[in-house]
Amino acid sequence: MPSAMPAPLYTASPRPVTASGVPAPPFTNRPQAAPAPRVDPTNPYAAVGPVAAPARPQQIRIEVGSEEIQAAARGGRKKVAVLAFITAIIGGVVGFAVGGGAERAKGADAAVEGAQQLVKDVQAANAEVQKLADTLKAAKEKLGKGQFPEQEVSALGAINIPFSGAKLAGKGIGRFQPEVISMLIEYTNATTEANDQKEKVQNVLTGAKKGILELLDANVMVRWAVQVQDGPNGPWAQMSMVPAPFSAKEKWVDEIKLGPADKQTTLKRYTSGGPSGSFIPVDPGTQTSVCPSDVVFKLRRELNDLETVLRGDNTPGDEKTGIIDSGNKLMDKLKKIGSTG
Repeated sequence: MPSAMPAPLYTASPRPVTASGVPAPPFTNRPQAAPAPRVDPTNPYAAVGPVAAPARPQQIRIEVGSEEIQAAARGGRKKVAVLAFITAIIGGVVGFAVGGGAERAKGADAAVEGAQQLVKDVQAANAEVQKLADTLKAAKEKLGKGQFPEQEVSALGAINIPFSGAKLAGKGIGRFQPEVISMLIEYTNATTEANDQKEKVQNVLTGAKKGILELLDANVMVRWAVQVQDGPNGPWAQMSMVPAPFSAKEKWVDEIKLGPADKQTTLKRYTSGGPSGSFIPVDPGTQTSVCPSDVVFKLRRELNDLETVLRGDNTPGDEKTGIIDSGNKLMDKLKKIGSTG
Protein backbone atom coordinates (compact mmCIF):
# COMPACT_ATOMS: atom_id res chain seq x y z
CA MET A 1 0.00 0.00 0.00
CA PRO A 2 1.61 3.28 -1.02
CA SER A 3 2.23 5.81 1.69
CA ALA A 4 -0.61 8.32 1.88
CA MET A 5 0.55 11.88 2.53
CA PRO A 6 -1.74 14.74 3.51
CA ALA A 7 -2.26 17.59 1.10
CA PRO A 8 0.00 20.55 1.91
CA LEU A 9 -1.66 23.00 4.25
CA TYR A 10 0.31 25.81 2.63
CA THR A 11 1.86 26.16 -0.84
CA ALA A 12 4.90 28.25 -1.66
CA SER A 13 4.43 31.45 -3.68
CA PRO A 14 5.27 31.04 -7.42
CA ARG A 15 8.64 32.29 -8.58
CA PRO A 16 8.75 35.75 -10.23
CA VAL A 17 8.97 35.70 -14.04
CA THR A 18 11.38 37.89 -16.03
CA ALA A 19 10.43 39.91 -19.12
CA SER A 20 11.66 37.02 -21.31
CA GLY A 21 9.19 34.68 -19.71
CA VAL A 22 11.89 32.62 -17.91
CA PRO A 23 11.34 32.01 -14.18
CA ALA A 24 13.72 33.97 -12.03
CA PRO A 25 16.51 32.06 -10.27
CA PRO A 26 15.31 30.36 -7.09
CA PHE A 27 17.61 32.55 -4.97
CA THR A 28 15.86 35.75 -6.09
CA ASN A 29 13.98 37.29 -3.15
CA ARG A 30 14.13 33.90 -1.44
CA PRO A 31 12.87 34.00 2.17
CA GLN A 32 15.27 32.92 4.87
CA ALA A 33 14.80 29.22 5.74
CA ALA A 34 13.69 28.28 9.24
CA PRO A 35 16.36 26.67 11.42
CA ALA A 36 16.20 22.84 11.40
CA PRO A 37 14.86 21.31 14.63
CA ARG A 38 17.37 19.50 16.80
CA VAL A 39 16.49 15.79 16.92
CA ASP A 40 17.86 13.30 19.42
CA PRO A 41 18.07 9.93 17.58
CA THR A 42 18.00 8.02 20.88
CA ASN A 43 14.69 9.57 21.87
CA PRO A 44 11.67 7.52 20.57
CA TYR A 45 9.69 10.74 20.56
CA ALA A 46 12.18 13.07 18.93
CA ALA A 47 9.71 15.74 17.87
CA VAL A 48 8.19 16.46 21.28
CA GLY A 49 10.35 19.47 22.17
CA PRO A 50 9.24 22.84 20.79
CA VAL A 51 11.32 24.25 17.96
CA ALA A 52 11.93 27.81 16.87
CA ALA A 53 8.98 29.34 15.02
CA PRO A 54 9.65 29.90 11.29
CA ALA A 55 9.58 33.39 9.82
CA ARG A 56 6.56 32.41 7.74
CA PRO A 57 4.16 29.40 7.53
CA GLN A 58 5.88 26.37 5.98
CA GLN A 59 4.56 23.32 4.16
CA ILE A 60 3.91 20.52 6.64
CA ARG A 61 4.68 16.83 6.08
CA ILE A 62 3.86 13.93 8.36
CA GLU A 63 6.80 11.53 8.34
CA VAL A 64 5.29 8.04 8.33
CA GLY A 65 7.45 5.48 6.52
CA SER A 66 5.72 3.52 3.76
CA GLU A 67 7.59 0.35 4.72
CA GLU A 68 5.97 0.22 8.14
CA ILE A 69 2.52 0.74 6.65
CA GLN A 70 3.05 -1.93 3.98
CA ALA A 71 4.29 -4.38 6.57
CA ALA A 72 1.19 -3.81 8.70
CA ALA A 73 -1.11 -4.31 5.70
CA ARG A 74 0.21 -7.81 4.91
CA GLY A 75 -1.73 -10.90 5.93
CA GLY A 76 -5.22 -9.51 5.39
CA ARG A 77 -4.84 -6.69 7.90
CA LYS A 78 -5.37 -3.69 5.63
CA LYS A 79 -8.47 -2.45 7.40
CA VAL A 80 -6.77 -1.91 10.77
CA ALA A 81 -3.58 -0.58 9.17
CA VAL A 82 -5.46 2.01 7.15
CA LEU A 83 -7.40 3.10 10.23
CA ALA A 84 -4.20 3.50 12.21
CA PHE A 85 -2.54 5.39 9.35
CA ILE A 86 -5.43 7.84 9.03
CA THR A 87 -5.36 8.34 12.79
CA ALA A 88 -1.65 9.05 12.62
CA ILE A 89 -2.20 11.69 9.95
CA ILE A 90 -4.99 13.38 11.89
CA GLY A 91 -2.93 13.37 15.07
CA GLY A 92 0.09 14.71 13.19
CA VAL A 93 -1.78 17.55 11.56
CA VAL A 94 -3.13 18.62 14.93
CA GLY A 95 0.25 18.20 16.61
CA PHE A 96 2.09 20.21 13.99
CA ALA A 97 -0.42 23.07 13.91
CA VAL A 98 1.09 26.15 12.32
CA GLY A 99 1.63 28.94 14.79
CA GLY A 100 3.97 30.21 17.43
CA GLY A 101 6.04 28.27 19.90
CA ALA A 102 3.13 28.13 22.35
CA GLU A 103 0.94 26.30 19.84
CA ARG A 104 3.69 23.82 19.07
CA ALA A 105 4.30 23.20 22.77
CA LYS A 106 0.56 22.65 23.24
CA GLY A 107 0.55 19.98 20.52
CA ALA A 108 3.58 18.32 22.08
CA ASP A 109 1.91 18.23 25.49
CA ALA A 110 -1.17 16.63 23.98
CA ALA A 111 0.98 13.92 22.40
CA VAL A 112 2.77 13.25 25.69
CA GLU A 113 -0.60 12.84 27.41
CA GLY A 114 -1.66 10.53 24.57
CA ALA A 115 1.39 8.33 25.15
CA GLN A 116 0.65 8.16 28.87
CA GLN A 117 -2.93 7.07 28.17
CA LEU A 118 -1.77 4.49 25.62
CA VAL A 119 0.48 2.93 28.27
CA LYS A 120 -2.64 2.32 30.40
CA ASP A 121 -4.56 0.98 27.39
CA VAL A 122 -1.83 -1.48 26.41
CA GLN A 123 -1.40 -2.57 30.01
CA ALA A 124 -5.14 -3.34 30.30
CA ALA A 125 -5.09 -5.18 26.97
CA ASN A 126 -2.07 -7.27 27.96
CA ALA A 127 -3.84 -8.32 31.16
CA GLU A 128 -6.70 -9.74 29.06
CA VAL A 129 -4.22 -11.40 26.69
CA GLN A 130 -2.65 -13.18 29.68
CA LYS A 131 -6.08 -14.27 30.92
CA LEU A 132 -6.98 -15.58 27.46
CA ALA A 133 -3.72 -17.54 27.19
CA ASP A 134 -4.29 -19.17 30.60
CA THR A 135 -7.87 -20.10 29.68
CA LEU A 136 -6.78 -21.66 26.38
CA LYS A 137 -4.11 -23.69 28.15
CA ALA A 138 -6.61 -25.04 30.69
CA ALA A 139 -9.09 -25.96 27.91
CA LYS A 140 -6.35 -27.73 25.96
CA GLU A 141 -5.30 -29.75 29.00
CA LYS A 142 -8.88 -30.85 29.74
CA LEU A 143 -9.40 -32.03 26.17
CA GLY A 144 -6.18 -34.01 26.48
CA LYS A 145 -7.62 -35.75 29.54
CA GLY A 146 -10.85 -36.59 27.76
CA GLN A 147 -12.88 -33.86 29.49
CA PHE A 148 -15.01 -31.17 27.92
CA PRO A 149 -13.76 -27.69 29.04
CA GLU A 150 -17.15 -26.40 30.17
CA GLN A 151 -15.85 -23.67 32.48
CA GLU A 152 -13.19 -22.53 30.01
CA VAL A 153 -15.69 -22.20 27.15
CA SER A 154 -17.89 -20.06 29.39
CA ALA A 155 -14.90 -17.94 30.40
CA LEU A 156 -13.94 -17.32 26.77
CA GLY A 157 -17.21 -15.48 26.24
CA ALA A 158 -16.30 -12.92 28.90
CA ILE A 159 -12.76 -12.31 27.65
CA ASN A 160 -12.18 -9.54 25.14
CA ILE A 161 -8.87 -7.78 24.49
CA PRO A 162 -9.82 -4.08 24.84
CA PHE A 163 -7.58 -2.64 22.14
CA SER A 164 -8.49 -1.53 18.61
CA GLY A 165 -7.77 1.24 16.13
CA ALA A 166 -10.17 3.48 18.04
CA LYS A 167 -7.65 3.60 20.90
CA LEU A 168 -5.23 5.51 18.65
CA ALA A 169 -7.63 8.36 17.89
CA GLY A 170 -6.84 11.69 19.51
CA LYS A 171 -3.52 10.53 20.95
CA GLY A 172 -1.33 12.67 18.67
CA ILE A 173 0.62 9.64 17.48
CA GLY A 174 1.65 11.57 14.35
CA ARG A 175 4.36 13.13 16.55
CA PHE A 176 5.83 9.70 17.42
CA GLN A 177 8.76 8.26 15.52
CA PRO A 178 7.81 5.80 12.70
CA GLU A 179 9.13 2.86 14.78
CA VAL A 180 6.64 3.54 17.57
CA ILE A 181 3.80 4.07 15.09
CA SER A 182 4.67 0.75 13.45
CA MET A 183 4.64 -1.01 16.83
CA LEU A 184 1.23 0.47 17.61
CA ILE A 185 -0.16 -0.72 14.29
CA GLU A 186 1.25 -4.21 14.73
CA TYR A 187 -0.14 -4.48 18.25
CA THR A 188 -3.55 -3.27 17.09
CA ASN A 189 -3.57 -5.83 14.26
CA ALA A 190 -2.49 -8.66 16.56
CA THR A 191 -5.07 -7.99 19.28
CA THR A 192 -7.87 -7.60 16.72
CA GLU A 193 -7.00 -10.91 15.07
CA ALA A 194 -6.69 -12.64 18.46
CA ASN A 195 -10.20 -11.50 19.41
CA ASP A 196 -11.57 -12.84 16.12
CA GLN A 197 -9.80 -16.19 16.50
CA LYS A 198 -10.96 -16.52 20.10
CA GLU A 199 -14.58 -16.13 18.99
CA LYS A 200 -14.14 -18.80 16.29
CA VAL A 201 -12.70 -21.29 18.78
CA GLN A 202 -15.47 -20.56 21.27
CA ASN A 203 -18.17 -20.99 18.61
CA VAL A 204 -16.72 -24.34 17.52
CA LEU A 205 -16.54 -25.66 21.07
CA THR A 206 -20.06 -24.47 21.84
CA GLY A 207 -21.68 -25.63 18.59
CA ALA A 208 -20.01 -29.06 18.58
CA LYS A 209 -20.40 -29.72 22.30
CA LYS A 210 -22.72 -32.71 21.88
CA GLY A 211 -20.48 -34.45 19.39
CA ILE A 212 -17.35 -33.68 21.40
CA LEU A 213 -18.95 -35.09 24.56
CA GLU A 214 -19.73 -38.31 22.72
CA LEU A 215 -16.13 -38.56 21.57
CA LEU A 216 -14.79 -37.79 25.04
CA ASP A 217 -17.17 -40.01 26.98
CA ALA A 218 -14.69 -42.34 28.67
CA ASN A 219 -17.25 -44.47 30.49
CA VAL A 220 -19.87 -45.35 27.89
CA MET A 221 -18.89 -46.35 24.37
CA VAL A 222 -16.31 -48.94 23.34
CA ARG A 223 -14.92 -47.76 20.00
CA TRP A 224 -11.72 -49.78 19.72
CA ALA A 225 -10.76 -53.44 20.01
CA VAL A 226 -7.61 -55.50 19.67
CA GLN A 227 -7.54 -58.55 17.45
CA VAL A 228 -5.17 -61.29 18.53
CA GLN A 229 -3.42 -63.19 15.73
CA ASP A 230 -0.35 -65.32 15.25
CA GLY A 231 2.70 -63.19 14.56
CA PRO A 232 6.20 -64.01 13.28
CA ASN A 233 7.38 -64.97 16.75
CA GLY A 234 4.14 -65.59 18.58
CA PRO A 235 0.71 -64.02 19.14
CA TRP A 236 0.37 -60.27 18.67
CA ALA A 237 -2.48 -57.75 18.71
CA GLN A 238 -3.82 -55.52 15.95
CA MET A 239 -5.85 -52.41 16.65
CA SER A 240 -9.28 -52.23 14.99
CA MET A 241 -12.14 -49.74 15.17
CA VAL A 242 -15.38 -51.31 16.31
CA PRO A 243 -17.80 -50.89 13.35
CA ALA A 244 -20.77 -50.45 15.72
CA PRO A 245 -19.62 -48.95 19.06
CA PHE A 246 -21.33 -50.50 22.08
CA SER A 247 -21.86 -49.41 25.66
CA ALA A 248 -19.25 -50.39 28.19
CA LYS A 249 -21.86 -50.30 30.98
CA GLU A 250 -24.32 -52.67 29.33
CA LYS A 251 -23.97 -56.28 28.14
CA TRP A 252 -21.07 -56.54 25.71
CA VAL A 253 -21.51 -57.90 22.22
CA ASP A 254 -20.34 -61.48 21.64
CA GLU A 255 -18.92 -60.87 18.18
CA ILE A 256 -18.05 -58.16 15.69
CA LYS A 257 -17.68 -58.19 11.92
CA LEU A 258 -14.72 -56.46 10.29
CA GLY A 259 -13.94 -55.67 6.66
CA PRO A 260 -16.07 -55.01 3.53
CA ALA A 261 -19.49 -56.65 3.20
CA ASP A 262 -18.35 -59.27 0.68
CA LYS A 263 -15.24 -60.19 2.69
CA GLN A 264 -16.25 -59.74 6.29
CA THR A 265 -14.39 -61.49 9.06
CA THR A 266 -16.36 -62.48 12.14
CA LEU A 267 -14.47 -62.34 15.41
CA LYS A 268 -15.67 -63.74 18.69
CA ARG A 269 -15.08 -61.80 21.88
CA TYR A 270 -12.33 -63.41 23.93
CA THR A 271 -13.55 -65.02 27.15
CA SER A 272 -11.17 -67.89 27.87
CA GLY A 273 -8.58 -70.18 26.35
CA GLY A 274 -6.25 -69.06 23.58
CA PRO A 275 -6.84 -65.47 22.42
CA SER A 276 -5.89 -66.08 18.77
CA GLY A 277 -8.69 -65.27 16.33
CA SER A 278 -10.75 -63.31 18.87
CA PHE A 279 -11.10 -59.66 19.87
CA ILE A 280 -10.73 -57.87 23.20
CA PRO A 281 -12.54 -54.55 23.87
CA VAL A 282 -10.30 -51.57 24.68
CA ASP A 283 -11.00 -49.67 27.90
CA PRO A 284 -12.76 -46.42 26.81
CA GLY A 285 -10.83 -44.48 29.47
CA THR A 286 -7.59 -45.02 27.53
CA GLN A 287 -8.92 -44.18 24.06
CA THR A 288 -8.40 -40.40 24.04
CA SER A 289 -4.80 -40.62 25.29
CA VAL A 290 -3.71 -43.45 22.99
CA CYS A 291 -5.93 -42.88 19.96
CA PRO A 292 -7.31 -39.34 20.05
CA SER A 293 -10.00 -38.52 17.55
CA ASP A 294 -9.22 -36.21 14.65
CA VAL A 295 -11.79 -33.68 15.90
CA VAL A 296 -10.34 -33.48 19.40
CA PHE A 297 -6.79 -33.40 18.03
CA LYS A 298 -7.60 -30.50 15.71
CA LEU A 299 -9.31 -28.59 18.51
CA ARG A 300 -6.30 -28.98 20.76
CA ARG A 301 -4.04 -27.83 17.94
CA GLU A 302 -6.17 -24.72 17.35
CA LEU A 303 -6.05 -23.89 21.06
CA ASN A 304 -2.30 -24.42 21.12
CA ASP A 305 -1.71 -22.26 18.01
CA LEU A 306 -3.68 -19.35 19.45
CA GLU A 307 -1.90 -19.68 22.79
CA THR A 308 1.42 -19.48 20.91
CA VAL A 309 0.29 -16.27 19.20
CA LEU A 310 -0.39 -14.81 22.63
CA ARG A 311 2.64 -16.08 24.56
CA GLY A 312 5.18 -16.50 21.76
CA ASP A 313 7.54 -19.43 21.17
CA ASN A 314 11.05 -19.76 22.58
CA THR A 315 11.89 -22.98 20.73
CA PRO A 316 15.43 -22.59 19.32
CA GLY A 317 15.25 -22.01 15.57
CA ASP A 318 11.52 -21.29 15.69
CA GLU A 319 11.38 -18.27 17.98
CA LYS A 320 8.25 -16.14 17.73
CA THR A 321 7.37 -12.97 19.60
CA GLY A 322 3.96 -13.15 21.22
CA ILE A 323 1.44 -10.37 21.80
CA ILE A 324 2.36 -10.19 25.49
CA ASP A 325 6.03 -9.47 24.77
CA SER A 326 5.14 -7.05 21.97
CA GLY A 327 2.86 -5.17 24.35
CA ASN A 328 5.58 -4.96 27.01
CA LYS A 329 8.10 -3.56 24.51
CA LEU A 330 5.53 -1.08 23.24
CA MET A 331 4.81 0.11 26.78
CA ASP A 332 8.52 0.73 27.34
CA LYS A 333 8.62 2.99 24.27
CA LEU A 334 5.46 4.82 25.26
CA LYS A 335 6.68 5.36 28.83
CA LYS A 336 9.77 7.12 27.47
CA ILE A 337 7.55 9.40 25.43
CA GLY A 338 5.25 10.06 28.39
CA SER A 339 8.16 10.83 30.69
CA THR A 340 9.23 13.78 28.52
CA GLY A 341 6.25 15.71 29.87
